[in-house]
Amino acid sequence: MSAVSRQDEFVVMAEVVKAVGLKGEFKLYPLLDFFAPVLETAYAVWEDGTPVNALGHRPAGSCEVLRTAASRSREDAEALVGRRLGFRRADYLAADFPRPEKGLPFRWLGRRMVTVAGEAVGHVDEVRWTGGQYLLVVATASHEVLVPAVAPILAPDAGLDGDLVIDPPPGLLDVALG
Repeated sequence: MSAVSRQDEFVVMAEVVKAVGLKGEFKLYPLLDFFAPVLETAYAVWEDGTPVNALGHRPAGSCEVLRTAASRSREDAEALVGRRLGFRRADYLAADFPRPEKGLPFRWLGRRMVTVAGEAVGHVDEVRWTGGQYLLVVATASHEVLVPAVAPILAPDAGLDGDLVIDPPPGLLDVALG
């Protein structure tokens, strides 16, 4: 079993899906925690921990095209297909880490959810993007509950650990706790 601490965990932002052109650019398929400004920092790393060293990026439809110092030819870019890039979990809390205003969804995964009254709901097993908001998929003793990750239901939380507190509207937890 690996001795990797939770703080050293890799958070995947995107996967390289294809080479673009002849100069070493490649297309990234953005995943749930993708936030393009991270690419412009030293926090962006490959899944093996190697720095990404981006030289530039641009949107391309629903994807992003990236150019790095290490990828100078089409062959270099083709060799990157299938690789994942992201950042280390612990780096997310650095003062200069670029975060969207509402944060990135990886931080909810695995955390216990409780109501404002202190009643345990379950643990967040998955985060889904619905196009307008995130839904937290919470495993309870007998069901799965979908909790919108929006105020005033979910209390603001910028951390990576501890309980997530919700103030559920009537009926939201009836299936789970009833």
